[in-house]
Amino acid sequence: MPHPKVSVIIVNYNGKKFLEKCLESLCKVNYENFEIIVVDNNSTDGSIELVTKTYPSIILLKLNSNKGFAEPSNIGAKIANGKYLLFLNNDTIVTPNFISEMVQVIENDKKIAICQSLLLKPDESVDSSGDFIDHLGVVYNSTKKTDEIREISSARGASMLIRKDVFDILEGFDEKFYVSFEDVDLGWRTWMIGYKVILTPKSVVYHVGGQTIKSKKPEIAFHGFKNQLAMKITNFEPPIAIRNTLLFFIRYGFRELKIWCDYKIKGTTALTATDYENKIAEKPSFKIITKSILWVLSNPKYLLKKQRQIRFSRKVSTKALMKMNIITNKIQ
Repeated sequence: MPHPKVSVIIVNYNGKKFLEKCLESLCKVNYENFEIIVVDNNSTDGSIELVTKTYPSIILLKLNSNKGFAEPSNIGAKIANGKYLLFLNNDTIVTPNFISEMVQVIENDKKIAICQSLLLKPDESVDSSGDFIDHLGVVYNSTKKTDEIREISSARGASMLIRKDVFDILEGFDEKFYVSFEDVDLGWRTWMIGYKVILTPKSVVYHVGGQTIKSKKPEIAFHGFKNQLAMKITNFEPPIAIRNTLLFFIRYGFRELKIWCDYKIKGTTALTATDYENKIAEKPSFKIITKSILWVLSNPKYLLKKQRQIRFSRKVSTKALMKMNIITNKIQ
């Protein structure tokens, strides 16, 4: 029986030195039926020339501006021919069986819609073994090293396989997110329509992490905060959304103050999960928080429309997700 086709989608912006290593590693993959689509955000560092000259078989989509991650990913998905879409960051190095391990798991259970690879740092420590959403909608990254296939709240877009038909049902990534937490939102919505999100630890990918957007830390922090606010408003049922948004502001305010004090006193904090998140949190800005709140207040039509769409398509309630430990205060 032939292997189902997988469409690997890589969004790139001035990441030539990382993209080169990523594509080299993809050439060593032992899966027989996959295509590579690179969506380039108007790079000026020679990334486009690298793909066209060295890898002419790769499908290259050239955008006229930097459109973040969500929209370019959706653009790549629209032309993909695979049964499965595999979103892969440009700053990753894959192992030969990373596709086959995820396909094997997802093919054996029709209720599984998304698989995440075990993401390792170059030093072999865990970068991510999945994200978890707590009762207030705050997202935490797990760095637990495990050999067990397990359910997670959402999969990281650094290496994430999803059924194309489910991706289409969900209408892809939310393009209002631009970048940051668009993968969490997708995973959360996947659970709500009755599918599962899984970590597949035998699929191993090495991830440098956030290297191509270091220079945009304030912008990424803004999108991260406003996207978390947006998810609370749209993805919880209205009564829970109102309560949790208010509680989030109280909790997040104290968290930001603690991060600020930690950096002033110790130069680091244990409240952020990854090196990249540490880099963003290093200079917490209340201007960013204010800007995020203003964005939410200025986009009520979008938020109400998405909330209605989720309400009509929802098959699994927040309370049910809590009982399943998909929304949980126990970070696994």
